[in-house]
Amino acid sequence: MPSVPVPFVQAVMDVRISDQFIPPQFKMYDGTGDPEAHIKSFTNAMAFRTGSDAIWCWAFSLSLEGEALEWFNSLPNGSVENFKGLSGMFNKQFAACRPQDVTLVDLMNLKQGKEEPLRTFMDRFTKTVCRVRGLSVEMALQYVMPALRLGPFKESVCRTPPKTLEELRQRAADEARVEEMKQNYRREMQDAKDKSEGKQQGQSQRPGGVKGRDGPRVPRFPQYTPLNAPRARIFQEALSTQVMRTPQKRPTPSGADSSKHCLYHQNMGHDTEDCMMLKDRIEELIQAGHLKQYVRGYRGETAPVGRPAPREWSPRPLPDRSHRDDRPRHQHG
Repeated sequence: MPSVPVPFVQAVMDVRISDQFIPPQFKMYDGTGDPEAHIKSFTNAMAFRTGSDAIWCWAFSLSLEGEALEWFNSLPNGSVENFKGLSGMFNKQFAACRPQDVTLVDLMNLKQGKEEPLRTFMDRFTKTVCRVRGLSVEMALQYVMPALRLGPFKESVCRTPPKTLEELRQRAADEARVEEMKQNYRREMQDAKDKSEGKQQGQSQRPGGVKGRDGPRVPRFPQYTPLNAPRARIFQEALSTQVMRTPQKRPTPSGADSSKHCLYHQNMGHDTEDCMMLKDRIEELIQAGHLKQYVRGYRGETAPVGRPAPREWSPRPLPDRSHRDDRPRHQHG
């Protein structure tokens, strides 16, 4: 036996360890993980080598490193009588490192995020279920539907509730593949649309203009309706009435003028008032019958179709008309 100080009682010290004994390859513990999990890992490994309690005590330090090994070496002489006592002291020392138990309340509060993919949520749900002690399969399945975001998979679970967790995982995996396929398709379509728009804008740039997606463009209309308000204000009004939607935000081109900002594109490089795309869009809406209140000269009311405008209906009295006869006009004069 070695002469270095050890915390074992004499009975453990007197146990002879055969030269033939080869300790297993342990998973090392440095004082930062779950102590109970390490004890289980150690006992499983030692069970295949020997059943001697004393040898387990001797071998335990071989699975420690860092702060955990320093703790073992600081134990008082004669403080360890058997492995049960040693493992109890070990669990008590590193109890703060043990992960907190997940309760049924945590499972009840689990919700799928608004933009969270189904695959990611099911991973969270499964891990939470596994950490709730004493949770039955039936109870676990009861909490999956309230946790799901409204969508095809929740409707499927509502119509045909799964009977086992394995069935739930398999159905969720199938639905996740469909969800990911749709997302990839939408992404490809958006990329193709962006490339097409970028190509069209590049072809319509004026010679010598600023290069990039937001550079000057050739006007689409031969002339534009005069306006009575800034285009930024008209744009905000169109958004509030849902006549117009905000386009996809575009990154600011490299080398762009940072002193200019466009509300329509939500980037820098040109002012909102100079944005040709916004100018075209407003003109389209005006020609379609929208935003008339921003047309210069608009009086706030529109004459009925087929009837004269309100300004032509003058209430001024015409006394001479009441004294004239009903003879045709060609007979007068």
